[in-house]
Amino acid sequence: MIRRRLVCRGAVQGVGFRPAVWRLATALGLDGSVRNDPDGARIEVEGPPAVVARFVFRLAQELPALARLDEVDESGLEPRFEPGFRVAASEVAGRRRALVPPDAAPCAACRREMEDPRDRRHRYPFTNCTDCGPRFTLVRSLPYDRARTSMARFELCAECAREYADPASRRFHAEPLSCPACGPRLTLLDAHAGVVARQASALARARAALAWGALLALHGLGGFQLVCRVDSSAAVRRLRRAKERPTKPFAVMARDLEAARRLVELRPADEDLLRSARAPILLAPRRRPAVGVASEVAPGLEDLGVMLPTTPLHAELLRGAPYSALVATSGNARDEPICRTPSEALERLGGIVDRFLVHDREVVRRADDSVVRTAARGTLLVRRSRGWVPEPLRLPAPSPEPVLALGGHLQATACLAAGAEAFPSQHVGDLDTELARAFLLEAALGLEAFLERQARTIAVDAHPDYPSTWAGERLAAERDGRVVRVQHHLAHAAAVLAEHARFPERGDRAAALVLDGTGLGPDGTAWGCEVLLVDGDLGWRRLAHGRELALVGGEAAVREPWRVACAALAHAGAAELLARTPLARRVEPRRLLQVAQLAERGGFPMATGAGRVFEAAGALLGLAPANGYEGEAASRLEALASRSRSAPEPWAEVEDDERAELPAERLLAALALRAARREPPAKLAADFHASFARLAARLVRRVVPGGVRTVALGGGCFVNRLLAARLAGELEAAGLSPLLPRALPPGDGGLSYGQAVVAALSLARASGPKFEGGP
Repeated sequence: MIRRRLVCRGAVQGVGFRPAVWRLATALGLDGSVRNDPDGARIEVEGPPAVVARFVFRLAQELPALARLDEVDESGLEPRFEPGFRVAASEVAGRRRALVPPDAAPCAACRREMEDPRDRRHRYPFTNCTDCGPRFTLVRSLPYDRARTSMARFELCAECAREYADPASRRFHAEPLSCPACGPRLTLLDAHAGVVARQASALARARAALAWGALLALHGLGGFQLVCRVDSSAAVRRLRRAKERPTKPFAVMARDLEAARRLVELRPADEDLLRSARAPILLAPRRRPAVGVASEVAPGLEDLGVMLPTTPLHAELLRGAPYSALVATSGNARDEPICRTPSEALERLGGIVDRFLVHDREVVRRADDSVVRTAARGTLLVRRSRGWVPEPLRLPAPSPEPVLALGGHLQATACLAAGAEAFPSQHVGDLDTELARAFLLEAALGLEAFLERQARTIAVDAHPDYPSTWAGERLAAERDGRVVRVQHHLAHAAAVLAEHARFPERGDRAAALVLDGTGLGPDGTAWGCEVLLVDGDLGWRRLAHGRELALVGGEAAVREPWRVACAALAHAGAAELLARTPLARRVEPRRLLQVAQLAERGGFPMATGAGRVFEAAGALLGLAPANGYEGEAASRLEALASRSRSAPEPWAEVEDDERAELPAERLLAALALRAARREPPAKLAADFHASFARLAARLVRRVVPGGVRTVALGGGCFVNRLLAARLAGELEAAGLSPLLPRALPPGDGGLSYGQAVVAALSLARASGPKFEGGP
């Protein structure tokens, strides 16, 4: 007889890991115990050597659905000859390595119970088990036990207590466990907090209200959502006016996979992702003609964001209803975080919605829905939040001390680096309001509290006027710590390289092509189309960039990309083409000429942003002269390009010269000339993408030193599936090895992780990032 101790690290708490261990050990006739501890889970197993070895082998092969085993430390113990295998009480102490998994959508077994009239959880909107349900949005601290969740106030009934205590049950220590007799209660409120109905009647009345076109605020997993019928133009228009969101697309929740298939084109991998525990919003090409979807849901775009029910409450709201899909968007007003509590929702959304469907289970942490996009090279994350957080990413080297990174200004997230791992927060969003800035600190400090680590090293963007930078400076001062300023595009490059475990070692180098809107460069100018070289000592240089374009009107040019188009054509000597483009049908030709003349005089801020180039192209084709949301003109340009039925052809006349620049103005002038000739708009848009990708790949190939093959592709422009696929293909054809983001968004949602990587490496290698110049 031998006895072995296994210390298991990873996502092993709150996922049915202990009952799975109990079942395996019991089936093999082994003695011992399993318990949660600050490292994760500790197993002691005793029996004949061959059987113990079989247990260790099968443990990794028979994990529960949500479990993830990162490390197992094995050591020997003296046999105790105590018969039986038991699940021991958790060890409560400071967290070391224990993790809790992300929130998970309803599993198939729970859905079957909800559909069975004989089951006591028939149509129960809070059904869950160890394979599904809330986790991160529910738990207050680790180890993950019911007493440390917002379910602590709900005393288990006798039947639930039996399930909770039975290791053979699928609900053994399922901390959010409840049933109609002992669980949370639903209430339907009117816009003035008056009670309309309770429990099953509340669901039925909410369903009926949606059927006649009402706007509903729904108390979801990580906060509130705003919901209405997807086929009602009047309801969607009302929602747009209420949220002050004139054109930004809304997500759609379909009743089931069959309903989703009627809305968008899905590949098998897409369907698997929709049905998975992560259950994100999936951006996929919509079916044409669009049936049952109001045109106002996603105006001007080919993609539609669809998801399946993410909670049992959503499933019940759609069950048996006269609609098979609903608009389901964030429960907030413009530029504010989603509402977390019913009182917050009533205060902030009372003038927006007709009804509130609320419950009495507290949401501990707000978390918006994650968004992914189908792509030729696999799906990519657009927004990383519910379903992914708090999963960690690895660091290139362990950080000697905790590091807290606070991201940028748009699509902000926080990230806490501790030991060998970094933990990106849930999506926060743009920091244009005080409420959004408060949410960034809430998410950042919440990460520290959850992981029981406090950082004195704070990483921020190099831009001195970002609210996230100010917050980091204040936090460092309060803690007598230090601030590490990480240039925007270096952080993008670091995020992609570290995600793929390709950040260079000392003596090695890697390249990056960063394409985004705007980031402050070390020279004080606005960057956004950059080829960088990074070495293992955190030295970095700019090898090449896009041609600078004038921002006539400053910030107004970011909101109104037609101004950038005018300036580009003026500098290219082609301003006379403006009046002959589709843009002239959207903006008075006189105004176009005035802005072009102003650009020729100079004196305006200059920027290299690739995002500005794609937006200017969209404006030239008359798609969106002004952005209703960030990148709208570029998104509509991609949508138009995807409708082209001919093979894209790069334009020969914009082939680059030997300068270390991408000739953005010549590219836009070529587009304007073809548009003036009335060439097919979809083909123009597709050829524009192909031409930009060819120019960018040739620029990278020309300036990256020999021997460097790795090229990280980062920045928000890589959300564009056409650009990402074409550029990666061009680089591969040139013998280079491109890396596209997969575990994080390519845009600013991944910025905090890149900042944390650079700051942690600065501590580990005792040297900060050093800019070494460039063109």
